[in-house]
Amino acid sequence: MRCSELLEPSKAKKLTLLLIFLLLFSLGYGDTVIYLKKRVFLTKGSINLSDIATVKSDNQNFKSFLEGIYISDFSEKTVITAQQIKNTLEKNYINLNLVKIVGNQVYVQRKKISITQEYLQDKITYHLYKKYKNIKIKGVRCPFKPFEAKTTPETKLFVRSKSNSHIYLTATILSDEKMLKQIHCTVKYTQMINAVVAKKDLMRGQLITENDIEIRKIEFRRGVITDIDVVRGAKVKTFIKKGKPIKASMIEIDFPVKKKDYVRVIYNRNGIKIEITGQALESGVIGQSIKVKNVSTGKLLRCKVIGRNTVLFISGY
Repeated sequence: MRCSELLEPSKAKKLTLLLIFLLLFSLGYGDTVIYLKKRVFLTKGSINLSDIATVKSDNQNFKSFLEGIYISDFSEKTVITAQQIKNTLEKNYINLNLVKIVGNQVYVQRKKISITQEYLQDKITYHLYKKYKNIKIKGVRCPFKPFEAKTTPETKLFVRSKSNSHIYLTATILSDEKMLKQIHCTVKYTQMINAVVAKKDLMRGQLITENDIEIRKIEFRRGVITDIDVVRGAKVKTFIKKGKPIKASMIEIDFPVKKKDYVRVIYNRNGIKIEITGQALESGVIGQSIKVKNVSTGKLLRCKVIGRNTVLFISGY
């Protein structure tokens, strides 16, 4: 019969723990002192030694082991005595002759957490910025009176609807998986866009170059240009101050393809390349899709602007 077969499962488990303990702390405890705190406030339902005491030891591995030892559960308040701690240490195979405990007892109380409007506003703001990347929150309105939770609360947020300026959501506050309160909140926001802005003052009649403009994130405004290629090479119609978003009304865009101009239409597919003449039915910048009429047949084509008076056939209409 094997030696291990002589041991009951519980005894075998204890022996395994003892062997692990001896392996970790075979060098000795060193000078180890456990200083009990007088009073602590906890939000969780279980107590570890690190919650109620400060452990000092020359052996850092032993110190970490002690701090993680489970002492007991508790609900509202309890008292942990030095004797209780000694009993727990003995159960964990600690030689009490080599560990000193300073203090007689610790008063442990449940720390109540206050749920305020500011608390919920912070939760909502963080959640929405994570969910919607291009918004700027102007304000969060959550009408309720502050209340307390016995344990660390969980906040669940559900967006009911969203308009161009407001987000309507419901916040559910739970504690120990029980609902404490459900609150309807309203968030006012504005959409953020990547807009073309002037890097320097731009004078009337000036041709805009790459060094004159940049993309910057701003609050949404109607008419603001978001494509930097549209502005590059355009002529300034009116003075534009540094940092100001550029609108189409401020510039004369230098379209490589202008409406009613004749253009070269390139068909290039499956190794077949054909060029025909077309007439642009709308102006466009590089990369933009526009309507072009085949001069020979009168058929409408969808083409992409690829150069000065040059477009690439995409499809028919």
